[in-house]
Amino acid sequence: MKVKWSKRAAIEFAATAAYVAAEFGQTAAKKMRNRIDKAVENISQFPMIGVSSFTDEETGIEFRELQCRINSVVYTIYNEEIYIVSIWSNRQNRNSLHSALKEDAQSLYFEE
Repeated sequence: MKVKWSKRAAIEFAATAAYVAAEFGQTAAKKMRNRIDKAVENISQFPMIGVSSFTDEETGIEFRELQCRINSVVYTIYNEEIYIVSIWSNRQNRNSLHSALKEDAQSLYFEE
């Protein structure tokens, strides 16, 4: 399946890589990027690999996530495409993630 990245997910990915590089070095940042890249590759080949984490009640859009150590790749399958919507730190408040996913569901649902 074709994979598309949301602007927010791309920004989060870059910011996370920059943070890891600054705090733990380039080697650690490269490992983190490789883990996330491999997770996205697995998602593209096996779209149901991630666990269901949130379904928007209004639109019915389901979001799934695949953990990569302390981060998760959050995505949805919509119109035969996979949308990476967030690279989420698992240490953050889940309510913030669900609020963001609700906004994403609305934008996907109403873009047609």
